[in-house]
Amino acid sequence: MLNKVYQYVRGLSLDVAAGAAISARWISNYYQEEVPTNAIVCLSLVVWIIYTVDHLLDARHIKRRNANFRHILHKDYAYFIWGSVSLASVWLMYSVFQLKKEVFFFGIALGVFVILYFAFVHFIRRKPFWGKEWFIAIIYASGICLPALSYLEIYTPDILYFWIQIFLIAIINLLIFNMFELQDDRIQGFFSFATHFGFDITRRTILILFVLFVVLWGSSFLLFKSESFFDYQAILIFMASVLALILSKEKVMKTEEWYRILGDMVFLLPLIEILGDGKFQ
Repeated sequence: MLNKVYQYVRGLSLDVAAGAAISARWISNYYQEEVPTNAIVCLSLVVWIIYTVDHLLDARHIKRRNANFRHILHKDYAYFIWGSVSLASVWLMYSVFQLKKEVFFFGIALGVFVILYFAFVHFIRRKPFWGKEWFIAIIYASGICLPALSYLEIYTPDILYFWIQIFLIAIINLLIFNMFELQDDRIQGFFSFATHFGFDITRRTILILFVLFVVLWGSSFLLFKSESFFDYQAILIFMASVLALILSKEKVMKTEEWYRILGDMVFLLPLIEILGDGKFQ
């Protein structure tokens, strides 16, 4: 029963939205800013809407015989899910006007980028496009940092540092998914970095991104002196280590889609520090 429920949670990208909310609260707590819970909820709704619309658009063209549960779910219940997206969008538009004006303007800027993403990836491109995952990683990292950024009175270099690290974790995560699902994506006719460049180049790219992350992580100890910043680096290296484990155990991780379960859980790991500090609200 619980396995079935969790399958639907994953299929509907609810775990991804929860990960965005938890990570955004985590980053906001670092700056000790009074970011309202409503701003975090709005972010998680935005993430859920983006992922859900993306899956709905992909599901239009699936071949059921080889399709995964997520795409079958979005195809079979498309009308219901579109209705849920519409209701969530209305609530989001109402809620965002009650937030600080900086949140509104940053949100509008991110929204324009999202619209351009959907227009380009799903409608106006004429050739196979390999950059979809990079777009999503940029949007995801920006969304996680947006609440803290909107409420900061003084911008400091560490927010850019966090953004780059979260972006690297997000893109590594997505490329691992691409690599593991390469054959299925080719059968379904989906375009991704892996379907365009192949398994070997995708794996090398992931390894290069891991090196970049480790270099960036190591340099933080030279550039920053805050103890709380190093606590955050401990969580970030833990997140990256989970992804490294997934990459190193390909055959095991493909069993029952463990790579997706652990990969989607990566952005839930900051909850460890949030609960430890008692700063969830």
